[in-house]
Amino acid sequence: MLQVIKNQLLRVIDDIDSGNSYMSEKEMIETAKFLKKFNSREKFISKYQAYIYLNMRRAKFDNLVRAGLLPKGKKVEGFKELQWSLKEIKDAKRRRDANASKGKQSDA
Repeated sequence: MLQVIKNQLLRVIDDIDSGNSYMSEKEMIETAKFLKKFNSREKFISKYQAYIYLNMRRAKFDNLVRAGLLPKGKKVEGFKELQWSLKEIKDAKRRRDANASKGKQSDA
């Protein structure tokens, strides 16, 4: 199956290189979105998964998002609810943990 996909993509590339692409602007945009979706390595999680990962209640999570201390959710195609980038949530957790440990060190 990968060979079939590769051959189709190579055919499109050849058409583009020769200036014979018969795709409309809308088709090109849809194709680019489709390819980006499958090439993206970014993993998204639900709000529930995000606040559980951060070990907090939903209300606190919502307050921190509103305050700008946590990233806002994103609309991801194929999902009704907002999704959060796992990488961004992990980064926020690292910052939160680092700030908490700094506070403990200054108390000592």
